[in-house]
Amino acid sequence: AYVSVARGFKAGGFNPAPTGLPAPAGTGSYGPERTWNYELGHKARWLGNRLESIVALFYIDWDSLQLNQQIPFSGGQYFIGNAGAANSKGVEVETRFYAFPWWELFGMVGYTRARFLGGSTALNSNLGVDEEVGGNTLPYAPAFNSNMGTQISWAPSNRVSLYLRTQVSLTGDYVYDASNAMGQDTYALTSFRGGVRGRRWFAEGWVDNAFDTRYVPIAIP
Repeated sequence: AYVSVARGFKAGGFNPAPTGLPAPAGTGSYGPERTWNYELGHKARWLGNRLESIVALFYIDWDSLQLNQQIPFSGGQYFIGNAGAANSKGVEVETRFYAFPWWELFGMVGYTRARFLGGSTALNSNLGVDEEVGGNTLPYAPAFNSNMGTQISWAPSNRVSLYLRTQVSLTGDYVYDASNAMGQDTYALTSFRGGVRGRRWFAEGWVDNAFDTRYVPIAIP
């Protein structure tokens, strides 16, 4: 079991002038970002080390959160601004089980609630004005994520081993910017990987997104 408390710091800086456009007022520079990070967890092995488990609870408290914000009508140019305060809290559970020495099962699931706090503001690039975003979800912070899969290994000799692995990753819905106007729905990606490994070399083949799932990872107004 463990408990951790950490203080984080990200330096402030200056935004370059946008190409062919005047910079929004007050965006020439941005201040530092600070966080407090708290985590409570437990790591264990069971059943003669055949089963591994990790459970973690976390809480992150942001002050002067640095946020990428789109310059209105710029065609995708951004500046960094301090949006205000935010927090993120959640839980993660991870397991790994060796049913046999050659057969491994694994899985992870996480839940996160990441929100701007009251008084936080961000530029609405569709309207060209700052707006209150307190209570909104942080961009690109899915409510949940998980992955599960299995790997089979075989060693025909002490010099060479073969393996085949499949994994399904699930990403929960998330929003594209602080306004929360639009976002990506939950989607799943399946991957396969197999190969042969020697003492000083390996060769493998792989397929990501095997079933051609369509999703939009990044979008701008």
